[in-house]
Amino acid sequence: MKTISIYRLLILIGLVNIGTIVATLAQDNKFKARVSAKYTKIMNQESYISLSAKYKTDNGFEPATGLEFNVYKMAADDSMTFIGKTKTNDRGEARFILNPGDIETMDASTVFTYAAKIENNNKFEDSEATVVFSKANLSVEIQMIDSVNQIKATLTDAAGNPLPGQSLKVGLQRMYAPLQIGEESYETIEDGSILVPIEEPMPGRDGILTFEVVLEESDTYGTIKALISVPIGIPIKDESTFDKRTMWSPPTKTPFYLLLFPNLIILGVWIPILILVINLFRISKAKIKS
Repeated sequence: MKTISIYRLLILIGLVNIGTIVATLAQDNKFKARVSAKYTKIMNQESYISLSAKYKTDNGFEPATGLEFNVYKMAADDSMTFIGKTKTNDRGEARFILNPGDIETMDASTVFTYAAKIENNNKFEDSEATVVFSKANLSVEIQMIDSVNQIKATLTDAAGNPLPGQSLKVGLQRMYAPLQIGEESYETIEDGSILVPIEEPMPGRDGILTFEVVLEESDTYGTIKALISVPIGIPIKDESTFDKRTMWSPPTKTPFYLLLFPNLIILGVWIPILILVINLFRISKAKIKS
């Protein structure tokens, strides 16, 4: 009996070692994802954490698609509160929308820390990326100075104090990418503001132009964007032929002559064939009777 117990103990130890080896090999076969996290705030709209993940293969770096992140909010005592999940798309990117109440109700001096973690994934090793930021606000307006429209933007911290020495970019929203307005960037002065002239009139649908002012990837405040739409553009005429019957319109808007002539040709081919078949049938019947 004693010998049997020793054998059982040895078998148990062997199974434990085998399990440990298998788990280690499985862990070694997992990919290590490179993750970046950024904070973005669009004034009067939303705040979110954008995540990007990629991993290295024999063919170079590829996007980590379908990768799930657990998102946590960090407290001052290093404790974490789970607040939700997000998953990357086919470009290896994900966006986690933050609850505005969790940020706006906090004290102006609060420094926010969020962590996005890869946990218990079958393909990727456990990993995490953190983002740290403080609250700030960006306001924008259009002023007329010396008969020239000017974009005025003001950057302040959560307590309303101006933030000088910050680099802001100004652009006009277009279909594919913003069109740069003025210089590449403008630095805020003592009152936290910049003033950018709109020197040339620009076209816009119904004369409405949408400008954006962006504090981009600040180490302290993240990315902050403010938008303003104003009717100061040159109205453009909609010359789209989408609702007209043209060659490049949708199938439901095919020109009538393209519907008529092909159908006439088809009828011109099939009607003689049908007449020929009918006559052959009549001839065969006549032969049978005779």
